[in-house]
Amino acid sequence: MSGEPVRWGIIGAADIATKFCHGASLAPNAIVAAVASRSLEKGKAFVEKHAPGATAYDSYEALLADPQVEAVYIPLPTALRKEWVLKAAQAKKHVDCEKPLAGNFKDAAECVQACRDAGVQWMDNTMLMHHPRQAEMKEVVQKGELGRIKHVVSTFSIPFGNTEDWSSSNIRMNPKTEPLGALGDLGWYNVRVSLWAFDWELPEDVCCHFLEASKDGVPITIHALLRYSGGRSATFDCSFKCTLRQWAEVVGEKRTLSWEDCCVPQSVEEPKYTVAEAEIAERGITFPKTFSQEHTAAGCVQHAKLIENMSTIIRSGKVDTTWADQSILTQRVLIACYTSGKAGGAWVRPADVDDQ
Repeated sequence: MSGEPVRWGIIGAADIATKFCHGASLAPNAIVAAVASRSLEKGKAFVEKHAPGATAYDSYEALLADPQVEAVYIPLPTALRKEWVLKAAQAKKHVDCEKPLAGNFKDAAECVQACRDAGVQWMDNTMLMHHPRQAEMKEVVQKGELGRIKHVVSTFSIPFGNTEDWSSSNIRMNPKTEPLGALGDLGWYNVRVSLWAFDWELPEDVCCHFLEASKDGVPITIHALLRYSGGRSATFDCSFKCTLRQWAEVVGEKRTLSWEDCCVPQSVEEPKYTVAEAEIAERGITFPKTFSQEHTAAGCVQHAKLIENMSTIIRSGKVDTTWADQSILTQRVLIACYTSGKAGGAWVRPADVDDQ
């Protein structure tokens, strides 16, 4: 099967899975072969509209039992992911899982370890990591163009929580299915960007505040600080109740690297980022930029690129553990932030959340 597309199955016909289908249709080495839903009628309707030619199943178990399915995408709610990751690994299916991985660290670690033990590829569905721009910006950082990295700041917010219907009915506001709320749904990206900028170094400790939460305790607006040794830090805010924002800045001792669309590109064809430097003019009347260079990276549809990259790994026959390592680090910091937020902003060490 080395020259054939990887045959993917989707566990759960959720709206978010339509994006995966679109990505698979653009990936040259992947095809959606099966979709499972609790309702066969819903599954067939999903297949007809989004994955023509795929087999519709009326149970997740039936899809995992299909020997033609090699890999699965799991877009189920956070509270349900562990069960189906474990079952997928047991069935020897490669796993692309939505994030956050679980509502705590222990369950997330168990999911990743199950895939390691089964010898199947693990990946979380953080699409920005597969965009060519990310690698290009990493090269800028590693070449030392910014100087020593001192600080990372990022934000991700959406305004849908200001709508009563969304707030009362959307799954992201349900503590039983999405207990981490905006921190898990949006803050995951902020944490990932921070770790990426600091070359996957774990912060010593974190402080997080839930500035807004639902009556059931679901975090809605969050501000967090990640503290590193040597006076280095990362800060982020995320919210369901602010206008759409998704920018990031890596601050060095000499220059900054910034991009306005750190999670989802504003342009498929021309994704941009800027390297800049400024100075204080005479008598401090102005603070002009002495250097500002806007770069345009290679364009792509990043959700297609993730599927293409994972399918390439699968066809290589060799598991790439880099992705599992990144997932665990992100979940570890995320849960430390959640623990801090629940404790009113107390400092929490990510290294100490293994039992949480």
